[in-house]
Amino acid sequence: MVDAIKALADPDLREAARDRLVAWGSAAVGPLLGELLGADSPVLCGQIEFVLAKRIGPVAFDEVMGALAAAEDQESRRRLSRVFTAFGAVDRYVGALSHPSAEVRSSAAYGIQCACSVAFGREPNADVDYGLVIDALIPLLADPDPDVAQRAGWVLSMLGPGVVEERMRDIRVHGPGNLRAQALTILAAVGGEEALSAADRAAVERLIRIKGHDEPAQSLDTCSTSWIAVPTGDQQGVVELLGLYEARPATFALGLSVGGHDSHDGAEYGRVYVTPEVDGWTLVLGPWCNPVDPDRAQDVLRVVSELSRRYGRAQAYYFGEQGGGSGWLVAEGGTVVRRFGSYWDDDGARFTVGEPLPEERAACIEEGVVPVGDAGADEDEWRDLAAYLAPTLAGQLGVSPMDLGPHTTVRGVGAVALTPYSRDHGRPCTGAYAI
Repeated sequence: MVDAIKALADPDLREAARDRLVAWGSAAVGPLLGELLGADSPVLCGQIEFVLAKRIGPVAFDEVMGALAAAEDQESRRRLSRVFTAFGAVDRYVGALSHPSAEVRSSAAYGIQCACSVAFGREPNADVDYGLVIDALIPLLADPDPDVAQRAGWVLSMLGPGVVEERMRDIRVHGPGNLRAQALTILAAVGGEEALSAADRAAVERLIRIKGHDEPAQSLDTCSTSWIAVPTGDQQGVVELLGLYEARPATFALGLSVGGHDSHDGAEYGRVYVTPEVDGWTLVLGPWCNPVDPDRAQDVLRVVSELSRRYGRAQAYYFGEQGGGSGWLVAEGGTVVRRFGSYWDDDGARFTVGEPLPEERAACIEEGVVPVGDAGADEDEWRDLAAYLAPTLAGQLGVSPMDLGPHTTVRGVGAVALTPYSRDHGRPCTGAYAI
């Protein structure tokens, strides 16, 4: 048997080895698991996973589950969970949701997700009674292990609106009480604000009003962050000039959550978060504000110019962490002073307007490179530096959303508003956001 397991590493011997191991049946499970957990095994984990989950199949399920429950280190748990979730045995996963091991419960929920999710346009699994699966997952929302409870919530939000919304609404009305909050989150994740009852919507709005009163500022770093900055506390004037509409009160946490959602999995141009006055500035956060996005650059240049004409100055920025690049646009008195963009795969030259700012040159000197615009300046060095510069420039020229915190002077309450883009392209989908 040992020779057959080792032969899984050889493409020429692999198929015959699989047949031999399948013939041994349950007797091969223990040795295969030993090989799976071996530190120096030449056999890829995926090969063992295939034999156990797809070829030997159900007779290996209980032994894999037992090994997963007994695993003592994270790497072993990771490997065993991968095998466990590959069986695709929804009925067995449902039974495992009540297992004493949190690792087994979480992996069983993930196995259900893999086999039953209808997210991203997947078709429902015709062999599954979704009502029974949902009823089995619901108690895990109150699981003592927070990771299990979170996983159960994620899975429920991926099983389609239908019976999920019906069961969550029932919990909102009739309980149990310890599941009502989680049911509200899942309702919002599955069907957005429209899935909530009128009473729940009113309760959420009331909570936002309460939390927004005297709320301290917090950093607005969405990993891929775009924003407009205006030196004014005239939030309403900024909203009107930008053509924003249906502005609704929002906490900093809600603004950050919406901004993060709208910046991932494709830019959402239909919605922005408008801060209250922060240290004398109003910030507008969302991909719609990106001054070096090819789809938005021209319009952002126009609106920032108009803002600067009314308020004296206005700026727009983009910053993508982990090498996502930077961009900035600075206008004064209705005139664009500078626009520049730098990406790892694009020199940003098509966005360049105006001469380098003194702050750009100072950043070069601080890094020990010839200042941009000077004779002998190295364009590659400048682009590498510029790709990380937007937050620094924003802080030097005004207020950076990344630098907001308890020290920030706040006046008023923020708002989430729709942009003119929504009028032509439809309203953004809503979801479950932090408040």
